[in-house]
Amino acid sequence: MQDKNPKNSVKLTLSGLFFFSLPSIFGSLLEPVTGIVDTALIGHKSTTWLAALSLGVVILSSFTWVFNFLIHTSIQSVSEAFSLGDNQRVNSRVKVALILSVIVGVGSSLILYFFSPLLFRFVGASEELLPLCQRYFHIRLLGQPFLILGGTLISILRGFERIKTCFILIALSTLINSSLSWALLEGTDLGLAGVAYGSVVGAVFTALFSLIFVLRVEGLSLTSLWGAPLKGEWISFGKNSFNMFCRSIILTGSFFLCTKSAARLGHVSLASHQILMEFWLFSSFLTDGLALSANILSAKYKALNDVENYEKMKGTLLKLSQIIGVLFLLSYLLFKEPLLSIFTKDLAVIEAIESVWPWLAISQLILCGTYTYDGLLFGLGRFDFVRRQMFYGLIISFLPFLIYSYYSKDLLSIWLALISLGTYRLVIGYIGTRSLRVNG
Repeated sequence: MQDKNPKNSVKLTLSGLFFFSLPSIFGSLLEPVTGIVDTALIGHKSTTWLAALSLGVVILSSFTWVFNFLIHTSIQSVSEAFSLGDNQRVNSRVKVALILSVIVGVGSSLILYFFSPLLFRFVGASEELLPLCQRYFHIRLLGQPFLILGGTLISILRGFERIKTCFILIALSTLINSSLSWALLEGTDLGLAGVAYGSVVGAVFTALFSLIFVLRVEGLSLTSLWGAPLKGEWISFGKNSFNMFCRSIILTGSFFLCTKSAARLGHVSLASHQILMEFWLFSSFLTDGLALSANILSAKYKALNDVENYEKMKGTLLKLSQIIGVLFLLSYLLFKEPLLSIFTKDLAVIEAIESVWPWLAISQLILCGTYTYDGLLFGLGRFDFVRRQMFYGLIISFLPFLIYSYYSKDLLSIWLALISLGTYRLVIGYIGTRSLRVNG
């Protein structure tokens, strides 16, 4: 399982890294497309349905994001071992990631099922919304184990630098999901349940076909993955996963609290918040394509102790992130009306969005750099540093604005809390990636 590419096979220029990242960018862009399609389909049917969808999605997304340590630690650990050509360690790390993803997927589904009434009341679901929320939610839980497993398998493929394969898998999954959701919503009387079934089928497809492609990697097979992992791999992967789990808890909790705060302001504010979140996530997923490249290449150059190429890669990816940030800023400012019309024509919802929109647009300049720095930190294995700094960011940057929102009772204060936390992450990203060192 030797890495047959020379260590400088990726051209560390703007065009070279752009084309290396392009499949990941397209793949990352497709990940929120399903949510955008679902939001657009439901938004044109009923604002009440959209509010119910928002609450169901935020709970599922929260639990999925909490366990996204499987994504980042899998990429970093597999890429590092693969770059060194260590076949035995690669097999061991793939094995640990897959076992953990199955445990997490099944366990989280059971927890969400039994505690769903409590969770919906916590996020502010009214008696009117609760039956709609639960119908959508319980169907989606059928696909939760496959969603977690599929995400981990795609991350493993990215660690092997099978970037184009990952894009194809995500594209096909998105097409199946969106097409089936539309067909069931328009052609049946299932309502929100039809959209949920589309998501389940897409998750199952991703998991099964991703597993097939992982097993096609030279040196990997069902036989090679049988048996106990190497000594110390569970401890190493577990330590990194714990740090990322804590980071994800904080980040996911911030989104969760923002949705709860928006729900407290009423259905219009909650629907507006959900639409704004789609635009936030769309830009973040696009820049995540660069973050994935940063993770893969940082882990590679760290393993090879290649400081020179690490610095070149880092500087170029950050320039690309700023170009993307400017493009999003201009797009959001110049095309506000047609973009919002995709999701709603409700004048009350549009009016609520307009107070936040300029801040959302300007924040793209900051956030695109933030996401790229995240990828660099993950690739360097600085998971402990990330965990500590996310806690400080929550206290210093996020909570003051969120607490203020309870007194101001406006959507803008909620969004300023998110933007402030993103700014803090940008600063710690700069500090934590100044050198190739891992510890400290």
